[in-house]
Amino acid sequence: MSYGKKDNKLYIGIPSGSLNEQVVRLLEKSGRPVVKGRQYELSTPYDDEVIFRILDRKEMPAKVSQGIVDCGITGKDYIFEAGMEDKVEVIGDFIFSKRTNQPSRLVLATRPEKGIEKPEDCRGKTIATELPNLTRRRMEELYGVGDVKILRSEGKTEAKVFMGESDAFTDITETGRTLKDNGNIIVAQLFESNPQLIANPDAVKDKFMLDKMDDIRVGIESVLQAEKEPVYMVFMDVPVNVLGSVEDMLPAIVSPTVSPVVRDDWVSVSAVIRETELNLLAPKLLRMGVEGIVPIPAPKVFSQNMVKKRV
Repeated sequence: MSYGKKDNKLYIGIPSGSLNEQVVRLLEKSGRPVVKGRQYELSTPYDDEVIFRILDRKEMPAKVSQGIVDCGITGKDYIFEAGMEDKVEVIGDFIFSKRTNQPSRLVLATRPEKGIEKPEDCRGKTIATELPNLTRRRMEELYGVGDVKILRSEGKTEAKVFMGESDAFTDITETGRTLKDNGNIIVAQLFESNPQLIANPDAVKDKFMLDKMDDIRVGIESVLQAEKEPVYMVFMDVPVNVLGSVEDMLPAIVSPTVSPVVRDDWVSVSAVIRETELNLLAPKLLRMGVEGIVPIPAPKVFSQNMVKKRV
């Protein structure tokens, strides 16, 4: 079935719900701002070969596997919840959540008065969760606890313990702070999740589609890398007699760029340096006689390690 798709276009699923805002933001910063078109499809003015479809994040793995979209972004937890990890191919792993650039966690939690101190204490008890398959699977895989009752929840999961509907619950959290502030205790971590770009196996065999997916992955990775730690293009004047020592100290993607200047006993050196490295290096370079260290912010850095080598 074509599922209403046009030829020579890559159809990518954008998740609805909590991840939607972050994904749209990253697409915009990576050069593909989303322009609203038809109700369920979006386009981008700078790449007419890509069409976006808004899909439920929980249904994304199945939609990708069926070919309704060629690829899509959703949480790893939803892929495993659907049991689709062997039916789609992972093109990219992105470390970001709703509010932070770190993985999210599926945790088992409860209230202190329930007397549950470890996962094994949940045997024969009821666990409320929005991820019933993943919760049951991980409880058995990690702790050998298979005899639990699962209460499927569609929201306000932790309240079900408070109101006596369940003995414990699982929840996706980034820091766990909100859970603890509401009087809950975290018993165990069951699963670590992050957004993934997943693809239909048949689409991956098409070079046009695979290259286009990689374009999107590299663009998003460049944004996330830049947001994780600022990078600078640093220019400095270096005495020739210490050039070798300076080059050994400087990190760079390939090697520092060295250019001649008017004076024969000086050279101009430029290198890409992360902010934390620059803060440590600058005083040492000054003591070696380096002059005029000028850092210029680099919004992004693209490097060969972003390109996946395929046989």
